[in-house]
Amino acid sequence: MRYAGGFSACYLLLAAILFAPRIYAADAVLSIGDSKGVYQALMKGAGELDGVPYRVEWAEFPATAPALEALAAGAIDLRASAAAPLIFALAAGAQIKAVAALRLDGKREMDAILVLPNSPLHAAADLRGKKIGTNKGSVGHHLVLAALQHEHIPFDAVSIQFLLPADVRAALLNGSVDAWSTWDPYVSIAEVQDRLRPIVDGSDLPMTDGVLVASSASIASKRAFLQDFIGRLARAQSWARRNPRDYAALYSRQTGLSMEVSDLLVRHMSYDYVPIDDAIVRNHQQVADLYLQAGVIRQNVEMSRAFDRSVFPQ
Repeated sequence: MRYAGGFSACYLLLAAILFAPRIYAADAVLSIGDSKGVYQALMKGAGELDGVPYRVEWAEFPATAPALEALAAGAIDLRASAAAPLIFALAAGAQIKAVAALRLDGKREMDAILVLPNSPLHAAADLRGKKIGTNKGSVGHHLVLAALQHEHIPFDAVSIQFLLPADVRAALLNGSVDAWSTWDPYVSIAEVQDRLRPIVDGSDLPMTDGVLVASSASIASKRAFLQDFIGRLARAQSWARRNPRDYAALYSRQTGLSMEVSDLLVRHMSYDYVPIDDAIVRNHQQVADLYLQAGVIRQNVEMSRAFDRSVFPQ
């Protein structure tokens, strides 16, 4: 009896050790910043939301800048970001870190400066003296500055109107601005639904690949969940690249957008999730230096401190 009782006690202790993490994980929440349901559709389509040992919540944002504000405030745990909004947030003192990178394989057509179909603007050189709408500190903002720098046009030779995507679209359609500098999914939606025309994209400019960003607090308290989710997201992205039509169909059903929009969006998403390397850090530093030169930020941001290479799943 003592043996049996001792065995039972050990068994119960072992069960408590084995199952306690699962109970804790099931009660935990990982909140993900999304835009137009892109990542939720991706994860659902790939089946990577099945069997997640924590609850995943999705928060929609019209742009990355407000999402990073929410990240810094602890309202969400993880968000994809281009270099520009990350740098803008860091310059404002946000306690956040890039924990994974996106590596593009193909043309950078997901970022573009768009004009009306009958606009007289046809190239970046035509932007001199024009009004360009974009979100402050966004990849659209970065694209404008990179295009001007490439064409040797002074930054103050254009008027940048800082507006959220929906407001810039309205301003362009009513003639209040001459061009709209934006990113996907807005690029794909605008090209298909409004027949807007890109005059420049990020393909031939010194743009940099994006990153996944987490708050320092989330890295400290939810590291295992972040690692698990990033691994799932990386596998989901690989699935999408192998099954672009399936992903586009799912995204179309989930958002109500047409298949034409969804197909274009998915074609633009030719990237993979990879660990952060020195090249990613250098490229982000170049963007920070450009922002400083253009007066967007007032102090240098040392980008080597903005990355945590220990979170990406091994």
